[in-house]
Amino acid sequence: MPQQGFNVTAILAVVRQAEAAALESVSRHVVSEARRRAPIRKVFKEPKGFRRKFRALSGSEKLLATKRANAYYGEGSFTARRVTAHIRNYAKAQVPRRGSNNALSRSKTSRVLGVERGRQFIPRTDATRVVNRQTGARGYESKSLNPLLTSRGRSEVRSGRAIHKEALAGGGSRVQIGGALKASIESEGAVQTGQGSEVRVTAGIGYAKFVEFPTTRTHAQPFLLPALHGNRQRLVKTMAAEVKKALGG
Repeated sequence: MPQQGFNVTAILAVVRQAEAAALESVSRHVVSEARRRAPIRKVFKEPKGFRRKFRALSGSEKLLATKRANAYYGEGSFTARRVTAHIRNYAKAQVPRRGSNNALSRSKTSRVLGVERGRQFIPRTDATRVVNRQTGARGYESKSLNPLLTSRGRSEVRSGRAIHKEALAGGGSRVQIGGALKASIESEGAVQTGQGSEVRVTAGIGYAKFVEFPTTRTHAQPFLLPALHGNRQRLVKTMAAEVKKALGG
């Protein structure tokens, strides 16, 4: 009776493809969740009596924040020691609150200043483009919106620091206040490494690390790590389903 063998190399190749497919699928969920969690620029005045809420950092959050600080400032340096001491004793994480005027659900319409097509700016209401003659900074001004903004918010809108331009499917871009951090979060796609498949989900904007982790001046507002941890079970189930499908199970 002829013996039936198994092509181990072919099976491993199929498993690797299934592994990559599962990572690609789950990474899209991580990106979506991270974008939902990522804070948007705080430029609006809060309602009277509004108070921000904070929670203590978990042990793992403190450990990661400490590692990041040491890597960023140089392990053993004076600044690294000062930052890690602050993380250990004082740092907290800010808890999102629905009652905030800066929550996207309450400020989504107000944040849109208009649409830009080529050199033409079409305002949503009374927004106009302004240029600082001394610095050359390009921003926007809106008389109807100014009373709703904090003094810092007005400055950041006028200077263009808080402005994010999001490309539209039909051409042109939507000009809005905040949103650059959310828009920068994306998956780099699955790649093969010596240890298997890997997918990186990144926030491609310079200050993202100072939002995810606490600093001596700001509290943490985690968005990437919670999105990753929240999808661990999804990854296990998706990986099993993809491997089973690939092997004809």
